[in-house]
Amino acid sequence: MKDVGFRCSAGGQLAIALLLLLIICWGLCPVPAAAAIVKKLDRDECQVALSGPIASGDLDRLKVLAPVGSSLCLDSPGGDFLEGLAIAEWLAGRNVTTVIGNGSSCYSACAIAFMGGSEWEQIYLSRRKLHVGGRLGFHAPYLIALSKTYSGPDLEATYTEGLQAVARMMKLGAEMGADGFIPERVMLKLLAAGPRDLYMVDDVIKARELGIELIGVPKATWTTAALCNACVVRNERRARTDACEQPFTSAMVAKDVVQTTFFGFAGEGSYYCSVRLSKKTGKASIAATIIEDEISRKDLEFTPLDDEDALPVGLKD
Repeated sequence: MKDVGFRCSAGGQLAIALLLLLIICWGLCPVPAAAAIVKKLDRDECQVALSGPIASGDLDRLKVLAPVGSSLCLDSPGGDFLEGLAIAEWLAGRNVTTVIGNGSSCYSACAIAFMGGSEWEQIYLSRRKLHVGGRLGFHAPYLIALSKTYSGPDLEATYTEGLQAVARMMKLGAEMGADGFIPERVMLKLLAAGPRDLYMVDDVIKARELGIELIGVPKATWTTAALCNACVVRNERRARTDACEQPFTSAMVAKDVVQTTFFGFAGEGSYYCSVRLSKKTGKASIAATIIEDEISRKDLEFTPLDDEDALPVGLKD
């Protein structure tokens, strides 16, 4: 792993301070006694699989079975946070792709491990894949299990362990870049969740925010609703609640090409979004954030849409 300088913004310091206050539970909450099952597979999508609760010792098994350039499929309810963090640290920059397949789930400590999937090419590049039929969720940390009584030494040891875990997460985040591990803006959303809640990566906006490639995406059918959904996606959910109720305009701009424009995006919902659909090829392209005067410009630049832009998203995280 490459050494880089560490800098933390005021917002980052706030996030870390909150995390430090809440992270104590990771040392006190019970972790599974049995280790996960780690085994080799002979599949195109993954050569190694980890399933079951994560426990101490799982990283040692991965080191033996997951070579550089391989893919690691994860299916785990969570477990030992520190072991999950250790797996993420080991994966970082090793050119190992982490995968959550169709029907698989990856929560809490598993989600932390999953985020380690990356390669090093002068910068860290994410190598994480989530099937649209899989589930990925980050637990919001909480203070302690209130049903138990803890001794002073227990609390002191856990506090020390929490400090060390925070330092390791900060170091990993600094090494992998602002958006390489878990971006600060996502960490703040996670901390805002309740102690028993999960921050679910359940739409394309959240996946892109975390550098996750969606797989198993069905071919898009570009209805009017899907076109406006793409506007919401490309504007990263910055849209008025009525933005998709009715198009602002819709007109033929070339043979077999229809341009549909919606209003209510970006800053204060005052921008437009135009989408062009070729009836001949079925392909769509977008000018996501424009002003009214640009709608009819012939030199307006449009960017191709992907099938995942049609996956339904809500206006709230």
